[in-house]
Amino acid sequence: MKLKRKFGLILHAIPIIIMIVILIFEVRLIKQQNKVDGLCYKENSDISYKVLLKPNNYYDKEYLDNRYNVVANLINKFIVDYSYINTFSSDVSYKLKYNVKAELVIYDTDNDDKPVFTKSYNLVDDNTITGKGIMAKLDLTEKEINYDEYASIVNQLKKEVIPNANLIVKFNTSFEGESDLVTDNINSSKTATLTIPVSQRTVNVDIKKNVNNKEECLKATVTKNKALYGLTIATIVLLVILVIRYIIYMIKTAKRRSKYEQELNRILREFDRAITEAKGKLRIEDSNNTIEVKDFMELLDCHDNFNIPIIYYKVSKYVSVFVVKNNNDIYYNVMKSDDYK
Repeated sequence: MKLKRKFGLILHAIPIIIMIVILIFEVRLIKQQNKVDGLCYKENSDISYKVLLKPNNYYDKEYLDNRYNVVANLINKFIVDYSYINTFSSDVSYKLKYNVKAELVIYDTDNDDKPVFTKSYNLVDDNTITGKGIMAKLDLTEKEINYDEYASIVNQLKKEVIPNANLIVKFNTSFEGESDLVTDNINSSKTATLTIPVSQRTVNVDIKKNVNNKEECLKATVTKNKALYGLTIATIVLLVILVIRYIIYMIKTAKRRSKYEQELNRILREFDRAITEAKGKLRIEDSNNTIEVKDFMELLDCHDNFNIPIIYYKVSKYVSVFVVKNNNDIYYNVMKSDDYK
């Protein structure tokens, strides 16, 4: 019977193990599906420049770098380079628009909050670069800014006000990109600026430039495999059913203990402190010193009174005997399965 039950438990466990393996495989597939990298991009722009001088007796160089303050009357032109680069972790279809504009703003020295003269100039017309790849790049090299042209306008106003003027050169870029990896498009507008003082007698060549760089990652678009999700749910349901069947089989085939066995186990468990299990056969001879007690609790009283352990003998599967020996007196109690039917 035990062998038959053990074989049955193995047979019921095999499909459960198989379904667990299948479920683990399906869950791993789902995780791999969801583990899709998004799209990261890094956008950078920069401005560099040099100052082209008029012929003069002071400098032996045609160009000056940012270590010098320059007398304004000696400045001929500013030569400006602008670079823009946007790199991506995967291919992107993009459209890059750009232009360069300048704005001459003249203030009265006594009031810098309100300009007395403003004029805009278009230095580079609107242009568009399209492409696809892991990089979008723009290089505007050696763009000339004629300093004399703007300085002459400021000088004309010196008869009326003491002007404070700046030429603000703006390099404008607008980027639009899209990728199959992400739902959202990449949209970015940047303006890098050079601010050139025009009204001062000396000009600091270390001109203020404003360049904002950006780095960002977009979440990936994950398309769920509905068939795989459905198969996984079906596997879970089937696994639950198999486990329930396994438990029901265990309960049905479990060996049910008789009332005799239940009572014997209770006594051995609860009074373990007082009971000693003996090996070997029990021999009790009828005599005046041999006393049979009607139940185990009376035998426990003998143990308490004499402070002598109760000896337990398992005579057979259906008979147990508990004995207390006090000198020549023998107290015993016999438990039989027939008494518990």
